[in-house]
Amino acid sequence: YEPLAQKNPKATDHLSITIGPPIIILFDLIVPCIIYYTWYDNRYSNYKNSCQRYYDRNQQCPLNPPEYDKDILGYAIVSFGFGELYILVTRVARLLVHRDQCAPLLSRSKWELDATSWVYGVAMLVALIPFVIGSTLQIPELYLYAPAILMGFLGLLMVVTFIPFSIPIGINSHARGTPLRPFIYYAAEDFIAVDGLQDREFRVRYNARWSHSKSFRRMFHLLTLWWLFGVMVYIGVASAIIWTTPFHFAFGIVLGTLFAYIIIWAITSYIWVRVEMARERKRYEE
Repeated sequence: YEPLAQKNPKATDHLSITIGPPIIILFDLIVPCIIYYTWYDNRYSNYKNSCQRYYDRNQQCPLNPPEYDKDILGYAIVSFGFGELYILVTRVARLLVHRDQCAPLLSRSKWELDATSWVYGVAMLVALIPFVIGSTLQIPELYLYAPAILMGFLGLLMVVTFIPFSIPIGINSHARGTPLRPFIYYAAEDFIAVDGLQDREFRVRYNARWSHSKSFRRMFHLLTLWWLFGVMVYIGVASAIIWTTPFHFAFGIVLGTLFAYIIIWAITSYIWVRVEMARERKRYEE
């Protein structure tokens, strides 16, 4: 029985990738919330001061409370985009500079990159459209739906990978005409090989394990179903928040829920894979 990931890279071996997760949390969650809620607190304080004279006369304040501003929402988009772009640029840079080490096995050109880089880039554009339209036209619901639309796009790709057809183009280490594999299989191969610094040797062992282990194939089908279920849960929860909660509450909750979903599903998947790999090793040794 041969472990798939055999390298033990240090955090400093590729520092720009190592700091990727904190960068994502900082610029996709913390900074947008700081930008919006600093503006909201300031405007709401002014709103209360302006309404005080009406309250003093026991009258209802005719002014509308602040909820959103297209410029402020635009700044939040810039922050969100920076976090996502950072991850994309750092992994693309590694694929370009260290192509012989970590590129897909059938890669013929450094510009082919890998499937995850292309999906990541398209997903960014998919999320950017509702962000920009929602902020420019001041459609708060559409703005808040941007993360859900991004996850919906990924969920659609997950569904497609369950359709048993031969791929018309090469994907990662798989030639044109080979059967399509589950979404999480491709994502795991790329993230572990490139971001996890396990390189091409991992891709070789990973693809060999898929070919020879039925339980390995079954695990990735189930993991893809698990993440697809998570996408549906997130979209449902986000929809409930967006349509029942004031914008100034929904803004932070929707972003927070997205990261909570990703973290919970990632931890669950990690434990799942560890348990399944231990079972497979035990079966092999017996």
